[in-house]
Amino acid sequence: MSSAETGPGFDAANVDAAIANVLRAERDARDRVQRCAAEAEAIVEQAHERARRIARRAAHRSVRVQRWYAAMLRRQLDHIEGQQDAIEQASIAAGDGAARRRALEALAAQLTGART
Repeated sequence: MSSAETGPGFDAANVDAAIANVLRAERDARDRVQRCAAEAEAIVEQAHERARRIARRAAHRSVRVQRWYAAMLRRQLDHIEGQQDAIEQASIAAGDGAARRRALEALAAQLTGART
């Protein structure tokens, strides 16, 4: 063996120690990567759960808004129907008066012999 291969930095103990250091560093790195992956998975699951809670809240709010809008629409329709009924009643009453007036005029013309 040459002196470069057997020099002070290349003895078996130093090589074994270097290999052990590399293996330990690889094992530590693998453990850290696994912990990071587990943390990332937990963060993703938390985000999914938060998204589900937000979606449920939004759905409940949407239902409440739809119910409120339906009730408001029902009140407006009831109000319009009430107005329509009042207009129809006024129209009927006005029509009855006009019909009575025409009948009275026809009767008066008949009794007096006048032409209409």
